[in-house]
Amino acid sequence: MLNQAKTNVINGTKNGFKVSIKLIKVIIPFYIIVDLVAHTQAANTIGNLLAPFMKPFGLTGKMAVALISGYLVNLYAAIASLVPLNPTWQQITIIGLMTGISHNLIVEGAILHKTGTNAAFTITFRIIVSLIAGFLLNLFFKAAYG
Repeated sequence: MLNQAKTNVINGTKNGFKVSIKLIKVIIPFYIIVDLVAHTQAANTIGNLLAPFMKPFGLTGKMAVALISGYLVNLYAAIASLVPLNPTWQQITIIGLMTGISHNLIVEGAILHKTGTNAAFTITFRIIVSLIAGFLLNLFFKAAYG
């Protein structure tokens, strides 16, 4: 029984390491790309293009970069992209809610795929729920605070 436990720990560690390397190969390059885009004129271009989409959520067009960063990378990327934009507390709360529901989709999509779960359905569902939640929270803030 002790040998089986030792074998399980060794195999689990090896498999965990292999999955970690695969995820790192995706995360690091993507994180660098998002960080570079966030500090270039591309962020302004993206912001101008997505401004009409962001308005129902009470967010500016440039905040799309923060939302996309949170969706694709993680909450820390969303925060890093959001801070320079001087958001209101309402905008911070809305972005926090939306990215709390739907974040780190690349990594979690890879994990879902590995587990045999329908990653496309799960990711789409999370994005839709986050959009609905952000919209409803913005409506609440408008009703409560004008």
